[in-house]
Amino acid sequence: MDILDATVRAKPQYGVILTRPGLPLKTPERSQLEIGFGNGEYTVQYAEAHPDVMLYGVEISGACVLKCARRAAGLGNLRIINTDARYMLRELFRDESLERIFMQFPCPWSKNADAHRRVTAKDFADGLAAVLKVGGTFEMLTDDELYSQEVRNVLGSHEALTLSGYEVSPKREITTKYERKWLDEGKNIYRVSFTKTRAFSAERRTEQEMHIKIDNPVNGQELDSLRNIEGRDERHNAFWKFGRAFSDGDSYLLETLTSDDEFMQEFYIMILPRDGGSLLRLDKTASAFLTPAVRSAISDAAERLSHEGR
Repeated sequence: MDILDATVRAKPQYGVILTRPGLPLKTPERSQLEIGFGNGEYTVQYAEAHPDVMLYGVEISGACVLKCARRAAGLGNLRIINTDARYMLRELFRDESLERIFMQFPCPWSKNADAHRRVTAKDFADGLAAVLKVGGTFEMLTDDELYSQEVRNVLGSHEALTLSGYEVSPKREITTKYERKWLDEGKNIYRVSFTKTRAFSAERRTEQEMHIKIDNPVNGQELDSLRNIEGRDERHNAFWKFGRAFSDGDSYLLETLTSDDEFMQEFYIMILPRDGGSLLRLDKTASAFLTPAVRSAISDAAERLSHEGR
């Protein structure tokens, strides 16, 4: 169990946090998404101002998720998820399930080596185009003019998205802390907006469940031998590494780290005695998603622990 899960269990008022959502989410008809909500000030105000909308928020920082949850305790039309939207956007939501997506002041990732992290990366743009409803909108605010122009040009050329607005320092009813600060300093803010104009779909990479049965029992010494073993699947740009093993006497937990195209997850693989053999699966208390790297890690552990062929 990670720190965020432990905190949510200890603080039931943080019910706005979805720690292990089933995928894809079952969203109401009027659903919107904010990506990267920071401390949640704007997020909570927006949800309060739009009670007829279910607002989802995705944020990679666990600390920010908890800050937002404290602000939003008891708010019925906000659900927040601690994960990386760059990778998980298309996994979390069905095609044509969101009427609006917005991002406010994302990092422009100015180095060429970080181009795959930008809004303009093809995987991310395709995810936006897939989960938006036809007629739905994507909006991004930034204080970086060059980044705003790149987003305008690249997303505007996507087959399912059309540029619908490019504004400098627009007047907004709700603003963020940094937006107010920058405007007071006379700094320009750029808003770029797009509308989805045609149907579009993107391949999903995350599965719901996985377990592997091997015919032999497993002992602690065998699990200890996996510590620091690494694996890689070049086709999916997936990497995994095993860590320490823990036991309660009958079952084991194997510490595991994975990366899918730099989408990092830490979790435990559970090894349970089953019918004279062992069952391997993702620990049910984990907040990890069954991405290609996670599936590969479970398969690799099962193969290394199996006595067949030895």
